Amino acid sequence: MNDSFGDIRAVLADIVDQISSAYQHAGIARARLIDAVAVLTELSAQHSESLVPFELCRANQELERGLQFISDGATAVAGIAARL
Repeated sequence: MNDSFGDIRAVLADIVDQISSAYQHAGIARARLIDAVAVLTELSAQHSESLVPFELCRANQELERGLQFISDGATAVAGIAARL
């Protein structure tokens, strides 16, 4: 029986590592999107219309939602691990 709990704990630890990695990658993506919007916003000052595509802003919103989902997942896994 203890081996089963040990196996579950090991799997949960792996999940925590994967969630952490996903959050880090999403954070890098967010930073790059922010940089892209900043550059395009600056260049837009030289044009009659914005160079920032709506889809880029939408991608940033979706990424924020994704980060929240990842964070919620990490909380859920931590809760499961704490109950073991």
